[in-house]
Amino acid sequence: MAVSIELTDEERGYAAQAAAMKPGFLPTLLSYLPYLAPVILFGGYGLAIGDLTAVALAFICLLALNLWWIHAQSRPTALFRAICHKLVAAGGRSGAAE
Repeated sequence: MAVSIELTDEERGYAAQAAAMKPGFLPTLLSYLPYLAPVILFGGYGLAIGDLTAVALAFICLLALNLWWIHAQSRPTALFRAICHKLVAAGGRSGAAE
């Protein structure tokens, strides 16, 4: 017996975006390259000329990017949890109906 799961527009959009993602290491790495480029550039420059300020700036950029990423993941995590709760609830209804 099929069970209907009602998703909000935002949840449907998240599910569609997740389904469109390309799996694998290389696509993931390429999608993060714009965020990692400043860290690589500042760090490489600092190491090449022995400048502690450039290395410290690279570390600060890396720290800021990580904090931003953690903050940015809170919304998709909430949507994913909402979808999972609806799937579990629908599975419970489906099991009870049989």
